[in-house]
Amino acid sequence: MTTRKKLMLLFLLTSFAFTACSKASAGVAPEKTAAQTAALQEAAPSSSQEAEPTEALPTSSGPEESSRSNEQKSAGRTAVVYFSATGTTAEIARLIAEETGADLLEIVPETAYTSEDLNYHDDNCRANREMNDDTARPAISSDFSHLSEYSVIYVGHPIWWGTAPRIIQTFFESCDLSQATVYTFCTSGGSGIEQSVKDLQNLYPDVNIVSGKRLNGASAADVKSWISSLD
Repeated sequence: MTTRKKLMLLFLLTSFAFTACSKASAGVAPEKTAAQTAALQEAAPSSSQEAEPTEALPTSSGPEESSRSNEQKSAGRTAVVYFSATGTTAEIARLIAEETGADLLEIVPETAYTSEDLNYHDDNCRANREMNDDTARPAISSDFSHLSEYSVIYVGHPIWWGTAPRIIQTFFESCDLSQATVYTFCTSGGSGIEQSVKDLQNLYPDVNIVSGKRLNGASAADVKSWISSLD
């Protein structure tokens, strides 16, 4: 090899060494091998993949959502409301509540009826005096202010003088039933419920009183049959 070729080779080697040192000092990483590149790509998450989510805390519903939920709950509520001076109507009311899953509510008079009050052979007994007075409204101690929350209400009573006792009128006039579907039922010694339904419909035209049923001595099967017929 000539002296000139030796000098050129030395120059090239010196230049290559200088370039490599310059990249290293400038912080340039050496090129990765194909195997290293593939391994890093496999370990790194893809940009289209979401990170594993942490367990989310339950979010509280806003006022509007809570209101809708309450409306839905109250929309399907059913109540069985009854007046029973001797306990006969109370038994039927319990059967209806069991069949429908309804809340059972009693119309409680402020002054309880005694056996003397119900002596229909005495013209001056309390029951006869009330039924002879169209304006009579016996006071009740029950609070029915929440009945506006119910969509279906069964109202039960005995039959006095062929119709509903005056205390049932006290009930209808003491609470808001305008949004409910009302079914009535009664117990009696022989009279039907037709006149009672007609009287209540005439007295309270703004209440949706649909129909009624005499259930004197009814069994659970009788009650179930009647409830099914209403559907």
